[in-house]
This record gives sequence, structure tokens and C-alpha cells, in this order.
Amino acid sequence: MVAGHPPTGAAPEAGGVPGPLCRRVRAIAGAAAAELPPGPLLSEIHSVLDRLAEPGLRIAVGGRMKAGKSTLINALVGQEVAATAATECTLLVAWFRAGPQNRVVVHSTDGRRVETGARPGGGIPYELSGLGVPLEEIQELEVELANRRLAEYTIVDTPGVDSLSGLDDVAMAALARADALLYVMPHPGQGEQEALEALRRKASGSITAATVLGVLSRIDELGSGTGDPWPHARRIAGRYSRSLTGLVGTIVPVVGLLAQAAAGDGYTDDDTARIARLAATTEADLTEALYSGDAFLAWDAGPLPAGDRRRLLGLLGRHGIAEAFAAWHSGTRGSAAMLSHLRAASGIDELESEIRGRFVASADRLRAARAIHSLDQAAGGAGGDDRVLVALRAGLAEVRTHPLMRQAELGTALADLASGTLTLPEPDGRELVALATGGSPAACLGLPAGTDRPTQAREADRLAARWRVIENTARQRVTRRHARAARELYEALYFLD
Repeated sequence: MVAGHPPTGAAPEAGGVPGPLCRRVRAIAGAAAAELPPGPLLSEIHSVLDRLAEPGLRIAVGGRMKAGKSTLINALVGQEVAATAATECTLLVAWFRAGPQNRVVVHSTDGRRVETGARPGGGIPYELSGLGVPLEEIQELEVELANRRLAEYTIVDTPGVDSLSGLDDVAMAALARADALLYVMPHPGQGEQEALEALRRKASGSITAATVLGVLSRIDELGSGTGDPWPHARRIAGRYSRSLTGLVGTIVPVVGLLAQAAAGDGYTDDDTARIARLAATTEADLTEALYSGDAFLAWDAGPLPAGDRRRLLGLLGRHGIAEAFAAWHSGTRGSAAMLSHLRAASGIDELESEIRGRFVASADRLRAARAIHSLDQAAGGAGGDDRVLVALRAGLAEVRTHPLMRQAELGTALADLASGTLTLPEPDGRELVALATGGSPAACLGLPAGTDRPTQAREADRLAARWRVIENTARQRVTRRHARAARELYEALYFLD
């Protein structure tokens, strides 16, 4: 594999071929490639063409060290495929994609491609020594899975972003090749804003609320770590969604460990039997035993032996055990019913809904925007046939006139909003974020899905007029510039067929 060129060859995308924007960019790039001599520009165009030939989105999972990224990936995939402990695997970039069989392809730093078997059931082997390539010579891993959940998108697991780890460049290279980002944070704070700002700067502004969804990954550990975490988690997610406006589209709270257990393949009928035996105790005794993980493991007076307590704590966590106990006492019986309850309690369904609504629904725009960005960078410093370069740039400029590509160009407005360069009243900021991140014309206009076209047109007309006033009355040049971009997009949505 050529450095900087991620693996290709994924299984066909559910639902069909790439969208019209990607097809148009592919045609423009292909025409340029047919006339260019060998060189860096031609190489980059071929890389873009390979990328556009892939069937779906690339969604990276990033965050700081030990944020819970791998646990979240296992929940989304529905299998334990990513290493969750502080092992060598967590220091590598791994691409999880659909394939005809379970296997791992190791891409080495010297260009070798070594195929090996996956762990039983699929995923990265527990021992990297079995991969056939020394750790220091591994560039990244391509993990193919016979898994329908990966039909819509490829998941890219990245090392933690942490300047002390020395892996920031590795993580950034992977993020730069993705179309969207799930940014995982266990306890959001000032450090998250600083990390996201640093990512945005390194990614030349392409990381904005249009391409980033925040995940509050361990809400069961917030506060005292006992009781119902959801009211507190929703307040925190809402507060940080507002403070990170322009950097993330929204923040979704999730009980990561519970989501991995409920959505994955590790929970068994034996675990349901353990919960049933645990339910023989009183709620007061269990609450006292769950004061801490150590207290639960030391609870020899309880109804479960030490090995069973260790198993449940590692599988569900303290909050998950309490949820399962409550579900049993409310009449939930059988493993299928218990898993359904735990899944609902984990928040993973809401996260998957956000991924589909914000990313999958916008796949054509996100992929085309990433391709155009790559082609712009390559053509900007290229010499050679001016006629070909002029045609390439003109073709890309024509694609940008499409309303959804105009939406992508609002990414700079979101970046300025995040940095404080652009200041707007909160209602105006919310409208701008909706306009820049909506996966459909209705969503861009802040309207419910399924809203009819006449209603959309009336709302687009109203909002275009409102942002025209902002454009004409704003004192700051940056506000006038972004208000004009918003107004033009609303006008384009008004005339959309």
C-alpha cells in the first residue's frame, strides 16, 4: 500500500451506487487523469478516484487517550472487534469494513501487504505477534468483517490524540482520510475544546460541526457514579453542545460499556442466569455492594460467587448491573428481552440515529466535499498542462454551485463560530448550524422530515429575507460574509426542484 492511500476493496454498499455529486466529481477527475503525465498530481487524482469508487462513508472514531473509542466501535459493529484494553492494538490505525469473510490485512511501512486470519468471530487478534509483521513495521490494519452493520460506512479506529503519546501525526493522517468524525469524550471540559481546536487547525478547517458528532461515552461514571445518570448526562451534553457550537453538530450521551454488551455478541444466557441469581438479594444490599467496583468484587455475602461478580462487572459495569437488576424485578425475562432493555438503556440507538441522520444521509455531499478538498490541494501546487488544470478547476467550481455543496462551504462559518471570530445571537447560531449540517433540505431549514416542498420553499424564502437583513446590517466583515453565504444557500433551497 502506498503511504497515504487507505485500503480499498470494500463490499458493495447497501442501497446502490455513489450519489450524483460524487459521480460528477469522479467524471471531472477522470477527464483530468486521462490527459496528465505521471507525477504527484496524477497520483493524487488516482487516489481520489479510488476513494470515490468505494461504496460508502469513512467515519473515524477519535478522541484523547483512554476515551472509550474501541468500546464504542464494538457497540456500533455489534462484535468485539477492537481492542479495549491499553494494548499495542490501541496504538494503531485500524479500518473496519464489510467484506466477504473475516480476515485482517496488515499494511507495513515498506509497502508489504500481509493477509492473516482474524480472531475467532472476527476482529483484530488478541496477540499482534500472530500478524506476521513486527509492531514497529505496521503502518495500519485493514479488518474485513462479514457484518451487515458495516454496509453503510467504514469505521476508522484512530490512536488517542495526546501530544505526550507521540501518535498525533498518525491519528491526524487517519482523520484526514475520513469523511466524518465521532469525537469520543468521557468527561468533557476545556481540554476537549482545545483538542478539537487543534484538530481543526491541523485539518485545514475541514473538522467542523458539519463533520463532527460528539459522544459523551461514559455517562455512568459522571458525578458519584450511582443512581440514574441520564438527567445529569443530558444537561452536560446540552451545555457542551452549546459551548462547542461550530466544532460539533451535537453531543450524544452513551453508556459505552453497556452499549458494547447490549449491542455486541459477548452476552450469553449464562449472564441472564447470573442476573436472576443476583435478583434474589434486596435492592438496598445491592446498592451498597455497588458503591464501588472493589466493593462489588469483595461482596462475598451476596448470592454470586467471585467469578460471576467479576464477569458481570466487566461486562455491564456497576450501572449496567443495577439496570439489569431493575429490569428483572420489573418482569423482564430471557436473554433477548434483557438485551433489548439494556440496549435501550445504553443510548446506542440514539447515537446510531444521529449517525444516519447527520452522516449517512449526507454521504454524497460529505464524500464529494472531501474529494474536492483533496483535488484543490493537489492542483494548487501543481505545475504542468495549464489547459488541464483550468478545466479541472472549472469543473470543480461548477460542482460547488449545487445547493448541497454550498452547504459544505459553510464549514468555514462554523469554524469561525467555534473560534469566536464570528459572534451571533444563540438563535442565529442554531440556524446557521442547522443550515450547514442538515442532511436534507428540510433539515437545513429546521423543518421536520417529510415536510412538503411548498412549505420548504416558504420557509427558505423567509429565512433568506432574514439573513439578508443580517448581511446588510452587520458591522463586522466576517459576519456579513457568512451571512451572505447563508442567504445564498437559503435562496438555492428556495429554487431547489
